Amino acid sequence: MICVLLNDSDFDRTLSPLEFALEKMGVLYRTWRTFREGFPQDASCCDGLIISGGFTMKNYFEEKSDLYGASYLRNFNKPILGICLGMQILARLAGVSLVVSKELGLSRVWLDGGNDLFKGMKSPLEVCQRHNYALPYVPHGYSIIARNDSTFIQAIASKDNLKYGIQFHPEEIDLGSEMDSLKIFSNFASIVERHSTENSGGGK
Repeated sequence: MICVLLNDSDFDRTLSPLEFALEKMGVLYRTWRTFREGFPQDASCCDGLIISGGFTMKNYFEEKSDLYGASYLRNFNKPILGICLGMQILARLAGVSLVVSKELGLSRVWLDGGNDLFKGMKSPLEVCQRHNYALPYVPHGYSIIARNDSTFIQAIASKDNLKYGIQFHPEEIDLGSEMDSLKIFSNFASIVERHSTENSGGGK
């Protein structure tokens, strides 16, 4: 099962666009609203993690100190997908300090079609942007897998193919992200399934 760490308190009692997107793509998931419920106590129940967007990292970092959320992610050795704030959290874990980079509205993003996260997707892709911070450089151990003209680093992937971050919001179909962007979630689910199979003795 994919565990969703939902960081946006605007969706405390209602389904978020991310959850709607996962349901639309038939992805099995369970949500933890980190601002109220914290994190899964038993990480073994999660085959993969999605870290949502949001407004604050307060459950993950306090100034330069790691909190429980950061430690939880550091110790999680299965696939992770970070969206917007989620990607920025992954970057912070890799020692990157963020820079102010406000981007709101729609933009075209060029994808690395050779990466499994973007398998079978069109490029360029029109997507919704909603962020105030961005990565100034690619974190050590990662490579860039998507870009645009205003915020150059639009997606990253770790060299071990376990961690992925995207700056844009593929789930925001109602705000203009193209339907094709939802394939990110089914592709990530395939990555999670493959990793689970290979590490349970079912792989070659």
